[in-house]
Amino acid sequence: MTTEKEKIEVPINHPMESILDIEEGTTMVPAIRRTTDIVVSGQYDDKDDEIDGQFQEVYDLSLEAFETQAQEAELVEGKYKARNGEIAAQYLNIALNAAKDKANLKGNKDKLSLAAEKITRPSGMTQNNLIVGDRNEILKALLEKDGAPEPIDITPTEPDADEAE
Repeated sequence: MTTEKEKIEVPINHPMESILDIEEGTTMVPAIRRTTDIVVSGQYDDKDDEIDGQFQEVYDLSLEAFETQAQEAELVEGKYKARNGEIAAQYLNIALNAAKDKANLKGNKDKLSLAAEKITRPSGMTQNNLIVGDRNEILKALLEKDGAPEPIDITPTEPDADEAE
């Protein structure tokens, strides 16, 4: 995502225009126009792109409103400057929340896509199986599965005469 700022001049209705007999709407004031290019990701669908665009629009508009409010705060009387500063801070907070929500949306989508990939990917290990049976049946099943060699006979034998002495 890239954001570009461009300084432009826009006409406004200034209160001094009527006092000085100037045509209304001819006073030009500087303003900033933002343009944002959103990077399109292939793994999201059209609804995700729409939501992403809405978050970006809220982000852009709140930053634009912040800059406008900050410019106007310089022009007002001293007793109103603090309130205009608070309003500008609220606009910044809105932009921050939009950016956070956008990041959370992307993070949740990535988690879900990883979980879906994990489910569909075959693995050599099976877990969480319920087995009903006794120990001997489980051992027989494991021996048959692994192809283990024949069990070793460990029955005791009588000692030889040489070993007894």
